[in-house]
Amino acid sequence: MSEDRIEVEGVVVEALPNAVYRVELQREPRASVLAHVASAGILRLLPGDVVRVEIMPYDSSRGRIVGRRA
Repeated sequence: MSEDRIEVEGVVVEALPNAVYRVELQREPRASVLAHVASAGILRLLPGDVVRVEIMPYDSSRGRIVGRRA
């Protein structure tokens, strides 16, 4: 199943309610997704943080944040 997911880097643009973030993708300028945090290890993200996002091929408008660049 994990081979179906696409992993890309992006920048957090906006923090929304319920731990959802708007992330602008770096490889596609002006493309953004709504993403939630996948694990409890990432407690808080701020606008400007660089993150890795997993996107499912059947819904490219949503994803989940799987990591943050230190």
